[in-house]
Amino acid sequence: MSAEEQLATYKALVDAARCFERERDRHSLIDEILNRSREVISAEASSILLPDKKTGELILYSTHEKFAKLDQPLRIPQGSGVSGYVFKSRKVVNLRDAQTDPRYYDEVEKETDMEIHAMLSIPLMDDDECLGVMQAVNPIGRDCFSSDCEEIFEGFGGLIVNALMRLENEKREAEHAKAKQELTMAREIQDSFLPPTSQVFPFCRAHLKYFPARTVSGDFYFLHQLNENRLLMGLGDVSGKGIPAALTMARVTATVKALTNQVSANLGEWVVLLNQQLCEELSAGRFIGMTILLADCERSTLQICAAGQYAPFHCNGQEWSIPEIQTHLPLGVNPSTVYHAQEFPLEPGGFWFMFSDGITEARNAAGDELNIERLLAEMPARETGARTIESAIRVWKEFVGDAPQHDDAALALLDWRGPPPPAELKITCQPATLCQCRDFIERWARHTGFDDIIAGQIVMACDEAASNIFRHAYSEKPGPMCFQAETSETELVIRIIDQAGRIDPEQIKGRDLCELRPGGLGTQVICSVFDRAHYDSGEIGTTLTLGKKLPE
Repeated sequence: MSAEEQLATYKALVDAARCFERERDRHSLIDEILNRSREVISAEASSILLPDKKTGELILYSTHEKFAKLDQPLRIPQGSGVSGYVFKSRKVVNLRDAQTDPRYYDEVEKETDMEIHAMLSIPLMDDDECLGVMQAVNPIGRDCFSSDCEEIFEGFGGLIVNALMRLENEKREAEHAKAKQELTMAREIQDSFLPPTSQVFPFCRAHLKYFPARTVSGDFYFLHQLNENRLLMGLGDVSGKGIPAALTMARVTATVKALTNQVSANLGEWVVLLNQQLCEELSAGRFIGMTILLADCERSTLQICAAGQYAPFHCNGQEWSIPEIQTHLPLGVNPSTVYHAQEFPLEPGGFWFMFSDGITEARNAAGDELNIERLLAEMPARETGARTIESAIRVWKEFVGDAPQHDDAALALLDWRGPPPPAELKITCQPATLCQCRDFIERWARHTGFDDIIAGQIVMACDEAASNIFRHAYSEKPGPMCFQAETSETELVIRIIDQAGRIDPEQIKGRDLCELRPGGLGTQVICSVFDRAHYDSGEIGTTLTLGKKLPE
């Protein structure tokens, strides 16, 4: 090969590489490969054969016009022909007369009426994997393919391999991105079936958390206020993991919600109804472990039914214990199963804590399980509900450490507060009655879930405000005063109302803390304890509205 011919060949290879880099579609890439092959090696026809991973056949694509007339690309049976040999052996085969070779597959010639003589076949190799075979037949102007042709064709094959691998990687990345997007959407849909992670009711607070082992989860919880006095709460674990379990979870939560209007005074009877419905709806051996609570504020009772799940932990404000309850089959197994619920008294300040087996059966790197006993021993007492559930999560995560999460996990805590205290207290403002104010405020602070320290600060700040009213608004003479309290979704609101007439806001402005003299710090105390403080003064009197964010 002359220097001019070599230069032209290498230029054709460089141009081919640039063209291959631009292609983003497999079919377009194949067309470009076949077109460029004419510039690289002068032959009557060239072909690329790519494997069908399902059948093992080699699918033949060619530049020859007779192949273009075929309805479908030709398929070479697995292991047949020279191409089959090259694909399997990973060896280059250069034949002067292919028809005399025993490996020759003459069906191609029969299908296309094309006479084949010299044939050069190379494997398209990516390390040890063969991606396909490239062939050139009938060189133009000569009777066989030289060793120079082999070298050039193998170089061309390397460009093809790079292009095919790039497309395959781009395809995988696109599929991964699509799957990730679909899983994210599935997670968002699943989240829509679950209640918020923290909810406030007139008689309790609920804290809920779940941690999928994958993007979506088979663990779930539900929370339904049935009327002004009753709350239905539960935590469940669907058999299996991933999307199938998540789909079942969505169906179960929808069924629970549809049946809430049929919850009677007996929780066990309702669970029987729920189980029968799930046995009809579920298939493929799916079942659900579930612990269900029915809290009744009017009767101060809690009914518990455990179906293939653990009994909840209970804290009376001082220590944790596990109540003895009957356990039943999981839901969705047997439609004739009879379920019973045990009843327990509800006391303000009590916690009822549910969890799935993804918590207690979690394993650390050594293969040890957390288990119920370890979890119970680590549960904190005399904490807020939010801090209690976060402590349980911390115990779980610290125990597991760097070990992978092998199962979905969910936790739910019922922080029972009981009926709310009276919303209003009317007294005569004087030192002898301020103890009633302190008791009123403390009951509301504890009812809304503040710990001992914050509750004490709230009482102190309100006591300071009431004392200021007596000393300054009423000039140390008895006068009417009203306390009002309520909770919103985000804060405890306290109003202190007097009838001492209009005041000048400058009179109640706190002094600079740098002044070294007694008194005048009441306003600073109030503003440091509460998140907001607003005075609304009129001809009749003044209303002080105080707002404190509920404990997280």
